[in-house]
Amino acid sequence: KDPEKAKEKYLEILKKDMSNLAELKERGYQQNEGLQKFSDELIRCVEPSLTEELGIIMFILIGVFKGLDKERREGKTEEARSEADALCGGYEGDELMQVNIDVYKLANKLEASIWDEYDHAELHLLAKRIQGNLDGTLSDLPGEFLSEWTNFMGRHGWDGEDQLFISSPRYQDDPVLLLARMRPNVGSGIKDPALTQQEKLSHRRQIMKLHEGRAASKRFTSPMALSRIRKRNLYLDHLLWIRNSPKLHISAVMGVLRASILQAEQSLIKAGRLDAKDDIFHLDLEEVDKALSNETYDLRELVKPRKVIFERALQANECPLLIDSRCRILRPDPPSHEDVEEGVIVGTAVSPGTATGKVRLMMKPTDHFERGEILAATVTSPAWTPLFVGASAVILQIGGVLQHGALCAREFGKPAVSNVDIHNALKTGMMVTVDGNVGTVRIIDER
Repeated sequence: KDPEKAKEKYLEILKKDMSNLAELKERGYQQNEGLQKFSDELIRCVEPSLTEELGIIMFILIGVFKGLDKERREGKTEEARSEADALCGGYEGDELMQVNIDVYKLANKLEASIWDEYDHAELHLLAKRIQGNLDGTLSDLPGEFLSEWTNFMGRHGWDGEDQLFISSPRYQDDPVLLLARMRPNVGSGIKDPALTQQEKLSHRRQIMKLHEGRAASKRFTSPMALSRIRKRNLYLDHLLWIRNSPKLHISAVMGVLRASILQAEQSLIKAGRLDAKDDIFHLDLEEVDKALSNETYDLRELVKPRKVIFERALQANECPLLIDSRCRILRPDPPSHEDVEEGVIVGTAVSPGTATGKVRLMMKPTDHFERGEILAATVTSPAWTPLFVGASAVILQIGGVLQHGALCAREFGKPAVSNVDIHNALKTGMMVTVDGNVGTVRIIDER
């Protein structure tokens, strides 16, 4: 009923939860208690704020956003569609955007000449150089950068690749992941995402004020219109920024748990009970706890067949939308040539604007990516979004208007189209034009 008070209540709960999580992280897991119990403790730390977040999203934000999405796609006029688009962006406090802004700021603490010394395949050398400066064995990087690097790791070290998967590496245990995100944020023509966010915030509030004015002018014919618009605007100002919070807070929990699992793995490898790094992620927590308390428990026999299945699954380059009972991948019929111009791929518009550039088909966010390219991926998690700063546009196989990729594309002001069969329709190096206003990808040059 009162979005502003709901925000204040949520922030109080969140502050307490994050404090409890920090204390538990500092304490670490106790081997005599086990990883399963530690995992349960971590989840309980964020359960109150997570409950608030999910309640706000499920019972308020989804309805608000669905209404805006319908209007931006099906509005009667171009003006109405454009205004709905504007209301979908510009949200201060969005924690995912703050991570992206911090990545940009950190990247630009290093001079472009230093970045120019390393190509994508050599970022491990830059990571080694940074560590040397932190250790004191080297002193050839700016102190301001090193201080900001340390602060960033303290705030966002849990972030990384596919954060909800406990097996996926984090910045804190693989700094090369962070450097790969930072690199496209440096160079001429790369706009500070904080400025873009402020511009979008200002534009959104202009549209909100415009809608209130229109509703006020109809107070005799539509007496409830103004109160509805004001309530919607309060939701937009005070609550919509929470949209990415649940995933990020669960990811932070996964980062703490992962650090403890790696600690257990190191002891098991040292004891000769596991063969290689990451083998522990083919086990569940109960199995690890059992192994730590029983030296005769054979972990290799458990890991071997699971590892074979996992490595086979890694060869897949597609995420099917629909599979039948015989494991056949079902695909929609492509549009006929009568409906669509040759060379044009029809998808779904998720972020407005147009851009032309070369496609970079990416399987994971650590793949090579150059500034100005068009990022094409099956689906993007928050780990991908720092790359959006340097991208001309984004093409996704999966994702609607509320998916992380769409949300951040709008905040960055990047055209984006989803529901495109990227693995069959596109290839790296193609020159295409992405039109996020109508949801099309036009192939200009297939070479």
